[in-house]
Amino acid sequence: MVGELPAKERLLRAGEYLFAREGIARARIRDLNEIAGVRNDSAVHYYFGSREGLLEAIVVRHMADVSSRMDELVQRLCAGREPSREALRDAIAAMTIPLAEKLLDERGRDFVQIMDEVYDRRGGLADAKYSPASAVAKDVVRQSMAGMSEALREERIRLTTNFIVSALASRARACDSGGELPLDHDTFVINLIEMGTLGSLAELPDRPLSSF
Repeated sequence: MVGELPAKERLLRAGEYLFAREGIARARIRDLNEIAGVRNDSAVHYYFGSREGLLEAIVVRHMADVSSRMDELVQRLCAGREPSREALRDAIAAMTIPLAEKLLDERGRDFVQIMDEVYDRRGGLADAKYSPASAVAKDVVRQSMAGMSEALREERIRLTTNFIVSALASRARACDSGGELPLDHDTFVINLIEMGTLGSLAELPDRPLSSF
């Protein structure tokens, strides 16, 4: 992992590796330095300001690829769409496919696992900051949830996003474990999009919880 890369790049890679496996807060700076092959104990602070600065640099690095791909898909799948079930599915696809493509290499899989923690423990990512096209896709999703209250629409968008990120992270861990995967990549992603679509549009039964 050390190789001939500059120290800053080696620290980025070490951060991806350890944050994915140990957790963002639990990864030790000493271990980051050791993996990166740097001797200066304050190297993370020097290059990134803090652990959070290193995390931000990792997110910016990977979200540049995700954002570029999402721009393309949102333009093709979401621009000018009228609200419908199909439009909602395509909007979810436009947001899911770019992140799913990160599963195809080791560094991308580390990033997906880091994002799982960001969404699960830190309340998500400011998506529009890193990928402005995501706001367009989410508006298509909102408009296609006919007959729902605003609170229910926003809760479903949040839960669907968390579900998709968590499923991708689970797939990333399975890929790196070397075990046999039950679905090929394309089938896995299509299934994830369909499940996100169905969950977003599920009807609430007109009955209290106590009746179940």
